[in-house]
Amino acid sequence: MTAPLNNVAFSCVILGDESLTIACADMIVSGGHRVVAVVSTDADVQAWAQAQGVAVYSRPADLAGADLPTFDWLLSIANLRIIPEAVLALPTKGAVNFHDGPLPRYAGLNTPAWAIINGEAQHGVSWHMIEGGVDEGDLLAQELIEIAADETAFSLNSKCYAAGMESFGRVLAQLERGAPERTPQDLSQRSYFARDARPAVLGMIDFSQTTAQITALMRGLDFGGYWNPLGMAKVAAAGSVWVISRATPATGEGVSGIVLEASGDALVVATADGAVQLEGLLALGGSGALPAVGTVLDAVDDALRAAQDRLLADEAYWRGRLSAMEALPVPMAGGMPSGVWTQRDVPLPQGVAHDTAVQFVLQASTEGAGQAGAVGHAVVPAANGFAASWVPLHSEKPLASQLERIAATGGFPTDLPLRDPAITVQTPAVMIADAPVAGSALTYVIGADQIGLHGDSGMLSDAAMDMLAARLSHVLDGGTGLPASERAQMLETWNATQADYTATPIHSAFEAQVESTPDATALVFEDQVLTYSALNAAANRLAHRLIAQGVTKGTPVGLATTRGVDLLVSALGILKAGGAYVPLDPAYPADRIRHYIADSGAPVIVTQSALADDLPRGDATLVVLDTDAELTRQPDTNPDAGVDADTLAYLIYTSGSTGTPKGVMVRHGNVANFFAGMDARISRKDGDAWLAVTSLSFDISVLELFWTLSRGLKLVLAGDDSRTELSKGPIAISDRKIDFSLYYWGNDGGVGREKYRLLLEGAKFADDHGFNAVWTPERHFHAFGGPYPNPSVTGAAVAAVTKNLAVRAGSCVAPLHHPARIAEEWAVIDNLTNGRVGLAIASGWQPDDFVLRPENTPPNNKPAMFKTIDQLRALWRGDAVDFPTVDGGTFGVVTQPRPVSRELPVWVTTAGNPETWREAGAIGANVLTHLLGQSVEEVAGKIKLYHAALREAGHDPADFKVTLMLHTYLSDSRDHAEEVARGPMKDYLRSAAGLIKQYAWAFPAFKKPKGVNTPFEMDLGGLDDEEMEAILEFAFQRYFNDSGLFGTVEDAVARTEELKRIGVNEIACLVDYGIEADTVLESLQPLAQVLARVNAGSTLAADDFSLAAQFMRHRVSHLQCTPSMAQMLVMNDETRHALSGLRELMVGGEALPGALAAQLIKACAGQVQNMYGPTETTIWSTTQVITQAETTAPIGTPIANTQVYVLDDALSPRPVGVAGELYIAGDGVAAGYHNRAEMTAERFVDNPFGAGKMYRTGDLAQWRADGTLGFMGRADDQVKIRGHRIELGEIESALAAQPGITQAVVVAREAAGGAQLVGYVTGSGVDEDALRRALGATLPDIMVPSRIVEVARMPLTPNKKIDRKALPSPAAKAAAVQDVPVAQGTQAAIAQVWSAILGVGNIRPSDNFFALGGHSLLAVQAHRDIKAALGTTSLGITDIFRFPTLEGLAAHLDKGKAPAPASALPAVDTPAKAETISKRRAMRAGRAKADS
Repeated sequence: MTAPLNNVAFSCVILGDESLTIACADMIVSGGHRVVAVVSTDADVQAWAQAQGVAVYSRPADLAGADLPTFDWLLSIANLRIIPEAVLALPTKGAVNFHDGPLPRYAGLNTPAWAIINGEAQHGVSWHMIEGGVDEGDLLAQELIEIAADETAFSLNSKCYAAGMESFGRVLAQLERGAPERTPQDLSQRSYFARDARPAVLGMIDFSQTTAQITALMRGLDFGGYWNPLGMAKVAAAGSVWVISRATPATGEGVSGIVLEASGDALVVATADGAVQLEGLLALGGSGALPAVGTVLDAVDDALRAAQDRLLADEAYWRGRLSAMEALPVPMAGGMPSGVWTQRDVPLPQGVAHDTAVQFVLQASTEGAGQAGAVGHAVVPAANGFAASWVPLHSEKPLASQLERIAATGGFPTDLPLRDPAITVQTPAVMIADAPVAGSALTYVIGADQIGLHGDSGMLSDAAMDMLAARLSHVLDGGTGLPASERAQMLETWNATQADYTATPIHSAFEAQVESTPDATALVFEDQVLTYSALNAAANRLAHRLIAQGVTKGTPVGLATTRGVDLLVSALGILKAGGAYVPLDPAYPADRIRHYIADSGAPVIVTQSALADDLPRGDATLVVLDTDAELTRQPDTNPDAGVDADTLAYLIYTSGSTGTPKGVMVRHGNVANFFAGMDARISRKDGDAWLAVTSLSFDISVLELFWTLSRGLKLVLAGDDSRTELSKGPIAISDRKIDFSLYYWGNDGGVGREKYRLLLEGAKFADDHGFNAVWTPERHFHAFGGPYPNPSVTGAAVAAVTKNLAVRAGSCVAPLHHPARIAEEWAVIDNLTNGRVGLAIASGWQPDDFVLRPENTPPNNKPAMFKTIDQLRALWRGDAVDFPTVDGGTFGVVTQPRPVSRELPVWVTTAGNPETWREAGAIGANVLTHLLGQSVEEVAGKIKLYHAALREAGHDPADFKVTLMLHTYLSDSRDHAEEVARGPMKDYLRSAAGLIKQYAWAFPAFKKPKGVNTPFEMDLGGLDDEEMEAILEFAFQRYFNDSGLFGTVEDAVARTEELKRIGVNEIACLVDYGIEADTVLESLQPLAQVLARVNAGSTLAADDFSLAAQFMRHRVSHLQCTPSMAQMLVMNDETRHALSGLRELMVGGEALPGALAAQLIKACAGQVQNMYGPTETTIWSTTQVITQAETTAPIGTPIANTQVYVLDDALSPRPVGVAGELYIAGDGVAAGYHNRAEMTAERFVDNPFGAGKMYRTGDLAQWRADGTLGFMGRADDQVKIRGHRIELGEIESALAAQPGITQAVVVAREAAGGAQLVGYVTGSGVDEDALRRALGATLPDIMVPSRIVEVARMPLTPNKKIDRKALPSPAAKAAAVQDVPVAQGTQAAIAQVWSAILGVGNIRPSDNFFALGGHSLLAVQAHRDIKAALGTTSLGITDIFRFPTLEGLAAHLDKGKAPAPASALPAVDTPAKAETISKRRAMRAGRAKADS
């Protein structure tokens, strides 16, 4: 709107809280008038005023006491606060108000909504003098608005905003003339809509109304996501209440209020004149199940009317309290609610009143959370479902008045949080109630003589509950702060890490290993191999050369070599000479290297000729390894430089992220302690190999280079290029060996010897072709499997015809037999085979079998199985085992014959129960399993559990086997194999009812019986032949394609490699499930080919030094890397598969995201440890074995002689569960920063809890109730966006969890209007808008990144951490690829304006202004700029809202014009720093008037 001519300049004070306030104020200022002051609580309005240099006040009453100059007018524009009479008297000419209704007919509040509900065809806005009663003053201007058929409160509010803008020009002209054109209102036509007026009682739909009236009610209550002051439409039935999102006319008839249709989240309900469809039903109370067809929905009664009166009396109060509510957390809570409660009771001192007990609960809760906040207090709701059963109780507010109101209240409306976007709370974590409250983590129940603490066991551990009870007891005893017990636990118990160690210098530890294993391989670099003695000799020669150059104890020596043998020789040589190495990574910029050399004062630099000329060496002397003739003449004996624990070992410079790089001084004693810590955390054994991938400039290299060489491992050093080259392409066959065996189950070949021909001929073939075993089962009383009632008998037959094979029971159902008989029978076979037996022990599953030993019938069978395993092992070893005799005594049995094998190889047979896998690991047994009813991925997860249980029991998983039984048939084509296997497999599956039930349950066309919740509850008797055949075919296809060893040799090789990678050690090939015997015997030939191929090993090129190749070539057991590098490894097929060979994976240097942790756990056969520690405390200070993924992996517990403290700014301990800054003390704390005394004093502070210094890390952490540390991010990772503190890690975790995303980073970038969040992702199928929508579903709008940028890979620092500074600035956002060109003329002009305002290029005709980032303030700007660009006066501000798309707005403006020819949109200049603002609602002026 063009401002009118300035007749007479005036001065004014403006009151208002909306974008309309700003738009009108802009017009006032552009007209040459003066704004003296602004009264607003809105941040945008306040920012506008401050930019204009205008005084800002929060309340109208503040003006009365302000020292303001005389002003002419008081303008109330979208102001909802009462203006005191004293303030109304301040302007010399009068006061004017904007009202969003046509006066006098629509006075009061929320008039646009009422107009729609009342069926009006027209509405309007009014500008009037403030005088007389509310909204009764003389009119200055009105603007009428047509109400569209589909109008909502939101869209009509938008029109009112636009009409206010359009009509304000007329008001402004009157003010300039100083003579308002006043028109008295006809108050006889007045209608007034009060604050508490409601169109429906509690929002209940009255179905005795017409469909049109009901849909009008729904539209009138649609405020478009803004504050809804009138309530949400609802229906109720049988104690449940639902809110409704949409209503449309429907076809149908019936008694008013009867449900005609019900499906999904929608109902069709009869009305007075037809039916209405209600959609988007959301349960507020009760079961939530939709009413069934035929249900008559509840009608309003007097009780609901009375409940509404009670709720309205309190609504404004509770709205304010809920909006301001920051719910107190229970910091130790985690996991998921279980509904099972753990209780602790704390006695109340005698005479403590209830209100005082509440005060104690609040004190304990706030001190335990380390912050003020609110808990929930239970109340009796005014109406169940319509009113909440709790209200907030704020710790920082006066308690007595709160409790008084709580005692009288009926709660707040349950739809209130849905109506007000400022309210985000759900059931608080902490509740005060008479019984545990579902949804809370902790409920306090205050009794007469005690307070009960009820914690949800899924969220609070026993240890956490004990702490919470101790805190409350401490408060009740008059204490403040932490209980002594909690303080002692954090400071002492969890830091009790004292361990003896010898402070041996790094090189001395290496020399001791040289003496122990001189000829063992120490170092492999590509095709170079050095033994321990050879590496030591080379390092000694360099050490003597350096000593001759003046290097002595503690001398800094620069080390600038490429990665290779020279790197290790140089580092060890410097240490042996007494020097401290200073890494000078050739990949670093020259200026940085120059700083390192100058700052360290290194007088000597060890380098190579290829690098020497580029070194900014200054005055330093160079020792050039490949050209220094003196080196070869030096002795190769160990020098003695007099190094001790306090001698400097290395000087490593930090990244410089906080300014000039600073050198950290680490001593030999620090490293010796670190090595002792790692000895306790990292397993090792002879033959282990460690692949080193970390730059020497990153201190974690000390672990992989020097701990390895001082502990006898083989160090495989990846070169500068190969440490980032993941693989050179697919590797079809891995080096991991896998056994094949034959497994028999039930093929009845006829009578006599023919019955066992397949068994014996197959065993002979297997014996001659490298198979490792034959398994025979135990089956009873069933034709399928009938030939195998006792595996010891059939095993003896196999023993008689074989020379090499192990003979195994697959399985022996131990609960059916006396343990002594099993031991005796299998000892015979052990002698026949000279020690080649093995027993898989099963608990039994066929109920009829237990007629053999009824006492072990399920559920007694499983305990009997494990007891029998214990007895068998003892009998096998020759121990006497007591068994009961008939007279009640016992007889000690020692079985005969004595076996050849010293120990009995035992497998536990499991069908998939994870607990059985854990139990097998706990007793040190192998595992036999199958893929019937479980997937490969599920087996992989159970192998993880099994290996973890083995380790926990002190076993090495490498010493145990996972044997997987697979139905097998191979042929020359997959189709032929399928044809042969189909019939027998179906018969096999038909014989196994439990399996068929599982496949029927998964069969898409199978209709699950009502009331049946699991497949095992089904009765298959009701299936007809056609249904059964369809299910069997479905089951066969599933098994043939996913769960067996079927098809061709190539198919079998691929399946075997898949199984190798998850940790399967042996495939037991089940061959006799019904296929004709000769056909099976023929199929053993291709099976033998598979066995040979999968164990032939990989054929790696001699020059393939990629990481995948080196993993395989050297059978790498240990790896350490950053999470960023680990992400690269799991994203590449070859390296991900290679990780399955690791026994130890250490990940550190950055926070370990939960999504990545889950991938690593899945990929690695061994142990995954999260490592944490800054350079200043010597590499790793805490570690944690990761067994399950969390949002961010915990960092664990302190290593040897290390103490960790979580402290506040005053260096006081934070409560368990509460974040604070992490400080580290102990023997790992470095000597400080080289030549940085002031910075050293700042970061290395006196330890108030013990001797020495502690290092201030700048990291946030929290103690957990189990004594481990949780990592909360950098203290400076908390950024502020529009006044809100944001934790970037939370957003990164949410982003990384989205489908297709493999890695996510979020940073804050400066942009026009302040900082904005930008997300960076790697992955596939990245859709920025879809990702932002997905995040918006779980995160507050303020936490959704304004932009999400896809990058091919995350940039990394030389230390393989994500280089956040190198992430690219987001390009100007482009709309989706144009499918229709923008027309020349109006469309092109509007597109150019939008592009400049929104910072968006490539705009399409179908694009929506608001979807591209527009909002109401930008709409005002667009309105002005488009008018100027087109030279038109016909564009109204309302048109921007009515026609939000480019083509729609252009078509509106082009009405009556000849169409312009189509043309591509011309290139436009988009500001480099244009702010792409997250989509807001299209306007804010339509916010309904808030209650104060």
